[in-house]
Amino acid sequence: MSAPGSALLASAAEGRVRVLLGLEPAYPGAYALGPALTVQGAGGDNLALHHALAEAAAGEVIVLAVGGEQGVAHCGEIVALAARRRGVAGIVLDGAIRDRDELATIGLPLFHRGCSPLGPAKAGPGALRVPVELGGVRIEPGDLVCADADGVVVVPAAEAETVLAAARALVERERGIIAAIERGETTVAIYDLKELA
Repeated sequence: MSAPGSALLASAAEGRVRVLLGLEPAYPGAYALGPALTVQGAGGDNLALHHALAEAAAGEVIVLAVGGEQGVAHCGEIVALAARRRGVAGIVLDGAIRDRDELATIGLPLFHRGCSPLGPAKAGPGALRVPVELGGVRIEPGDLVCADADGVVVVPAAEAETVLAAARALVERERGIIAAIERGETTVAIYDLKELA
């Protein structure tokens, strides 16, 4: 199975995931999947993000909470280059970014809220690997994060293997549905939907 997307995980999880709304990919086709390295930052400041980059393990998704700050960019070309060099799977933040053209060239998956040409301070405060909240959604260190064009899904770490297994099963089921559609069957018949009232 290819890497599951956010929609597939959300469908397979049957209510066991949290969905983070309102973030957009920095470029088309951005996709990130991995355990969360959670970062509590400060709005308009990226000191904590730099420390996260220094500590990140390959394959982790940095999840940065900055309270939705959009007036100042928290991440741009330099941070993305450093993250790619560390093997970071992606960055999810509830704040602004900059250098979008360069980010697309670098290819680090990055999901954000807004853009600003203004650069951040580096004074703190901040904390790593603590529970954070983005857009009303709580993310714990190690939770599985999947981000793509459809949105950001957070799977509790304890449920990750179960949800991934359910996603693999759902892929097989959907292949059967697609084959039935290609044979000319209707979705009403395939899903055994009730008649309209």
